[in-house]
Amino acid sequence: MAQYLVLDIGGTFIKYAIMDDKAQFIEQGKVPSGTHTEQETLDSLALVRDAVADYDYEGVAISMPGRIDTDKGIAHTGGAYQWLHDYPAAEKYGAIFGKPCTIANDGKCAASAENWIGALSDVNSGAVLVLGTGIGGGIVINRQVWMGATGGAGELSAFITDHEGVKNGLGWGNIGIMWAAHISAGSITGKYGAIKGIEKADGIMLFDAYDAGDPVAIDVLKTFGEEAAAGIASLQSVLDLERYAIGGGISARPETTQIIKDAVDALFDPYVDFLPYGKPEIVTCKFGNEANLIGALAFHLQQ
Repeated sequence: MAQYLVLDIGGTFIKYAIMDDKAQFIEQGKVPSGTHTEQETLDSLALVRDAVADYDYEGVAISMPGRIDTDKGIAHTGGAYQWLHDYPAAEKYGAIFGKPCTIANDGKCAASAENWIGALSDVNSGAVLVLGTGIGGGIVINRQVWMGATGGAGELSAFITDHEGVKNGLGWGNIGIMWAAHISAGSITGKYGAIKGIEKADGIMLFDAYDAGDPVAIDVLKTFGEEAAAGIASLQSVLDLERYAIGGGISARPETTQIIKDAVDALFDPYVDFLPYGKPEIVTCKFGNEANLIGALAFHLQQ
């Protein structure tokens, strides 16, 4: 049975797993991330290498932040790894392990996992929306994760929703003009906390209040659903996808997907006979914290 080393490089930890070609986990662990310099990052990867020294794996599959050229193995940017620019990451990281290495953007890895054996596995086109600090995920077209001309397709956090803000001179440094300011988990918990005077509100607190009938929580989540539906409608006018899969920590609550679905129904149903594009299905992602690992392996097996 072929085995692979799969890594999910994050800003705090590098999660690793030994997996087979059916995405079955054999061993898992994590080490602290070294983000500030190339040498710090390579040292962290060396810790992973040493931790799995007893395994005979055939290759290394990596999920990482940034704008990534998977075909060429180049990381043009690196998110929290700000030292990284136009860096031959597949070559450099592969040298640590002495094995063939592939790299892919973490959001696209989440989409790759759902496309391979998850919530999008039975459709030809779809999107994954991972609701976290921002909006991660990716777009699937004709059963393939769409990379885009420069490797940046599917960066939905930056989807502009405030055209007036752009006209008035607000640039990329102002997240308020973007979709992430409206439907990311960080944005909706922040809105709830601001109204209630709570400095660090989180998803658990928001949904506990929702369950208790708190009108503020109910209104925040209703608005969240409406703004999610509006963005999905805009994407549909361009992509006409079959299905959107909702992920991220807050998707563990089934209400998250249902709130979005209800808002999409309310927006589309009165006009469905007149719209020039179809109404998409809204579902929950199959995979949670392991999606990036599974998707990275899928990219590796495709190379």
